[in-house]
This record gives sequence, structure tokens and C-alpha cells, in this order.
Amino acid sequence: MSETPDRTSTPVLKAAMQRLRRLALAAHEGDFLGSEQELQQLTGVSRPTFRQAVRILEQDHLLVKRMGPHGGYYAGRPDPRAAARAAALYLQLESATILDLLEVSHVLHKDMLSRACDCTDADARADLRDFLTSFQEAGEPADYTQFVQYESRFEQLVLAMAGNPVLRLFFQIARKFIDESTATQALISNPAVRRMRRIAVLRLGEAILAGDREQCLELSRQQRQAFMALAPDDALKAGAVLAGVAGADG
Repeated sequence: MSETPDRTSTPVLKAAMQRLRRLALAAHEGDFLGSEQELQQLTGVSRPTFRQAVRILEQDHLLVKRMGPHGGYYAGRPDPRAAARAAALYLQLESATILDLLEVSHVLHKDMLSRACDCTDADARADLRDFLTSFQEAGEPADYTQFVQYESRFEQLVLAMAGNPVLRLFFQIARKFIDESTATQALISNPAVRRMRRIAVLRLGEAILAGDREQCLELSRQQRQAFMALAPDDALKAGAVLAGVAGADG
């Protein structure tokens, strides 16, 4: 293909990106895709255009460049934790409040629970049962961090039963925004609040395994009302301030 570096058209760049993207998505994470020369020939564009396309896909975490004897490009995958954290920070910049998140998440939470109640995957159900047993035997979590880890694991298992990747990403964003807010941390630092939420997790898990959709929805409604009743109005309505913004994307 004949082109000059300073006259690269947008359609040419887009076509190169689309071809590389399809190649990366068709492979397994970590698979070798080819050397720079091989992939440039595959896309049929100039080196400057190829490198521009690669830079964009590297930013999207679809391509990983490695140097050395086995150097070249490998298939990558976007990190949902990084996406959730970026979205949570965006919501903070937009002055979103915890109440905003609760209003939206309550609707989606009902859909997640309904889907989970219908789950017939034996392995997914066994994973939830094992978690509930270990959570029950572990007793009350010692602190905020340990409790959030337990609650997050419970949510991941329920989302796996729900089987909807869009729901999974949304709840990762909501959890990052709500559970990392200073207001929520202050609330859950209270042992009585953690105790109440622990009981709710155990009851909700049992209702899901029983396929009792009505009980799940009622428990979800009660949890939301309890949280809103305990959290100060100014904390619910003020723009959330994320704690540990520079920390890890755990």
C-alpha cells in the first residue's frame, strides 16, 4: 500500500487498528501475535501508521510489546479493575453522590438477584455455598478491610451466577465508588453496622440458593433502607471523596 507518513488518512489508521484488534481478541491472553515487521506487513500500512495504531491498542491493553529474543507483540486484555477505578474517579469529578449510585444500583441489583436465583450452574452454586459456609464459620470480620473483602467476594459469586458481564462491570464501578468513599468507610467502621450487613449477606446467599426471588428482593430493599437510614444525609447527598485515590486497584 502506497502512503506517506505525513499524509496518513484516518480510514487507513482505523482499518489497521480494526485488523490488529480482531487479531488480539481472537487469541488467548498472552499468545504471541507476531513481530513488528510481520504485523506491519499484515496490516499493509507504513511504519509510522502501524506504530500509531499499536500505541492506541496498547493503551486499551489489547496489545503488549515485549523485547528480547522472543520480542514482538502479544495479546492482552483490558483490566476491569482499572476501568472501574477510572469510572469511579470520573463520577467523583462529575460530583456524583452516593445517593445517585444507590438509586441506579438498586434497580440493577434486583435484576442481578433475579438472574442469580435462576442459575442452574452446579459449580457456581457450589462456590456460593462454600463461601457462605466459610463466611459463617469465620465469625464477625475484624475490621473494615476484611469485611469489604468478604462482601466483595460474595458479590462476585452472585454476579458469576447472574452471568451478565455488563452487570459485573457496573457493580465493580459502584463498589469502587461507594465502598472507597470516606463516608462509607466511616459508617462500616462501626462493628454494629458490619454485624448487620454480615447477617444480610448470609440471608441473601441462602435465598439465592433456594431460588427465592421474592425473599431476595425483600432483603435487598431492607439493606438499602438500612444503609440510607444509618448514613448521614450530608454523606449521601454530598459528592463522594474517594479514599486512597493513589492506591492500588484492588
